[in-house]
Amino acid sequence: MKGKIIFEPAFSDKCFTAAKECGNMKEAAARASFFHCAGLDPDKLVLANQVHGNTVKTVDASAAGTIIGDCDALITREKDLILGIFTADCMPVFIVCEKSGAKAAIHAGWRGLASGIIENAVSAMVKEFKVLPEKLKAYIGPHIRECCYEVKKETADIFKAKLINDRLCLSEIAVRKLQKNGLQNIFASEHCTFCRKDLFFSYRRDKTEERQINLIF
Repeated sequence: MKGKIIFEPAFSDKCFTAAKECGNMKEAAARASFFHCAGLDPDKLVLANQVHGNTVKTVDASAAGTIIGDCDALITREKDLILGIFTADCMPVFIVCEKSGAKAAIHAGWRGLASGIIENAVSAMVKEFKVLPEKLKAYIGPHIRECCYEVKKETADIFKAKLINDRLCLSEIAVRKLQKNGLQNIFASEHCTFCRKDLFFSYRRDKTEERQINLIF
């Protein structure tokens, strides 16, 4: 499945449970355990040192096994690299061009969405890899959904979004941004990280520092 997104229907809840049972993915030992179970090479992993900003960095084979500082999105055309994003309610957004093998991993909370992390990632892929936006596919992974994401009106106003019972749908905002930037094939998880304590860590629910890892390879 290199260079492709494994879309959520390929996963069962058992897979998510197994990943969570490995523990906090910000810890190297937990990641090593998870990668061993998944049959992945941890030495091929590249992570972003997420800062809730809008910076995108391009990585190549020399970045394997490292954490890239001061960014919230990684893009590459290296087929053997695994790009990873930590989350515990924010959205992991993945973009792939199956023809060229170009791919992106994006950490998108509301601050990143507001400051243009998705637009910047698409623009960087188009510029760096000469891909056409309409040839890209995107997947929005498990995150806190509108059933549980209560925000102030001021936050919704940033996105010109309508609140329903004071709750905001982040994935709808992400989909609009992806579509506005030319993507046509967009898929989104229906899992809510807040609701599914059995499957996911949630900062808003538990104020935890534990994180799950989201990968594209």
